[in-house]
Amino acid sequence: AVLALCDGQRWRLAESFFSDVFSGMALGERRLTACHHNLIVDVIDKELSNPESRIHFKRHPAEDKTPGKVLALWGDEPEESDFFAPYFSSKPMNFDGEFSRMRHCLGVVSHRGHKPDQPNQDEFFVLVRKESVLMGILDGHGPYGHCVAHFAQEHLPGTILEGLRADPESWETSVKNGVTMLCRECQLDADMAEKATMSGTTMTVLMLDSPAHSTWRVRSAHLGDSIAVLAHRPRANGAWEITQLTNIHRPDRQDEAQRIEDAGGQVLDCGEGEASRLLAGEWSLAVSRSWGDFHASRMGLSHDPEFCEENLPLDSDCFILVCSDGVWDVMPQLQAVNLIGKYPPEEAQSAVEKLVNKAQLRWQEKGETVDDITALVLWPIFNDGTASYSDAIMASQAVGGWKK
Repeated sequence: AVLALCDGQRWRLAESFFSDVFSGMALGERRLTACHHNLIVDVIDKELSNPESRIHFKRHPAEDKTPGKVLALWGDEPEESDFFAPYFSSKPMNFDGEFSRMRHCLGVVSHRGHKPDQPNQDEFFVLVRKESVLMGILDGHGPYGHCVAHFAQEHLPGTILEGLRADPESWETSVKNGVTMLCRECQLDADMAEKATMSGTTMTVLMLDSPAHSTWRVRSAHLGDSIAVLAHRPRANGAWEITQLTNIHRPDRQDEAQRIEDAGGQVLDCGEGEASRLLAGEWSLAVSRSWGDFHASRMGLSHDPEFCEENLPLDSDCFILVCSDGVWDVMPQLQAVNLIGKYPPEEAQSAVEKLVNKAQLRWQEKGETVDDITALVLWPIFNDGTASYSDAIMASQAVGGWKK
């Protein structure tokens, strides 16, 4: 009977079921069901056997702009039925390619929060080639933030990859051109142009590649407050150290506030413990840079991304963690990194599921509202002749397990 229902009816039925299960239980007492998947490929394999799976086989639009084999994983297009998805349910996603052949260890989770008027507005994408990984997280806001974030998630990566194909060292130029092209494509789509006027999205995009033998690097570009960090420590020993790859764009950051003031805009100080906001007519924004939010451009909002580049220490354990503010607003960076680091690379999915679970509980302890939560962790595997994580894993197994 359930299979015969439309998507919206199925979600209403599911929401009714969850309401019954949680009847008499305060939101702060609800808990995520514990899931244990070692890597994202385990999630995909499990869902493919589910007749009601919300994971679909589909090519990412960026694959048409880059030759060769690409593994792709990204958030599915928003639908009306998403408004009826159970709180804390996983975002529907698409994939293309055999992720079991991916050398790196990947974990991805995106959960709807507890905001009755909105679906999950977070987006993510991962595009894996033999020599590189392009990945990103976007966090939509405003009434159509989910649509704006998805539009950017499907259109931006292809332009970036085109630029890098022509010149692998043109990271900043390729991203800037990608954002400019995104604005043009948006203006050609009347519906999206209207939605992106009063809604927008953060963007954090990262490229992992090897420009030379025995050298790996991560390059980042960001708008807004979806933070990315590089965590590293001496192999299976010592404390984790953190390099933040993004300097978040808050209206009260000194250089951001100056630009807003020069444009005639205003920054609202919301008091101790609260994020400042950029006043934008009838609206206000917690970020000073984003994509979309075109109504706020004349008040000092910027669409220009900032950049960072770091070489990866090949003689250390390291991983890249990028999350929406659904994680960072309730969890310090070192705490998040230490949690992920308790799991070996081949359990990256289990680690990120635990992180999202922990963040959700923190939100519930604060109050009724729970933000959408998206987290992506990537353990790079170096197999170009340098020491690799596969070596570290085998060594750890020989001495009784991963060093936590």
